[in-house]
Amino acid sequence: LIIRALEAFFFWLLVLAKGGESIMAIATIYVYLILDGDKTYPQVPTKIQPEVKRQLTVLGYEDLAK
Repeated sequence: LIIRALEAFFFWLLVLAKGGESIMAIATIYVYLILDGDKTYPQVPTKIQPEVKRQLTVLGYEDLAK
């Protein structure tokens, strides 16, 4: 239930996001969710996948961005 609430919240933030800084912040949240095993890269919204992939690569986890 909590995870679904967080997903809804992040989706809402994504819809309201304007500009690169908001996208970067949301992408960072998804990176942490991926690293914790709560999400996978294909579950990331298409709009922010490039930034999530970039952040994962910088952290040395490019294998998780598949």
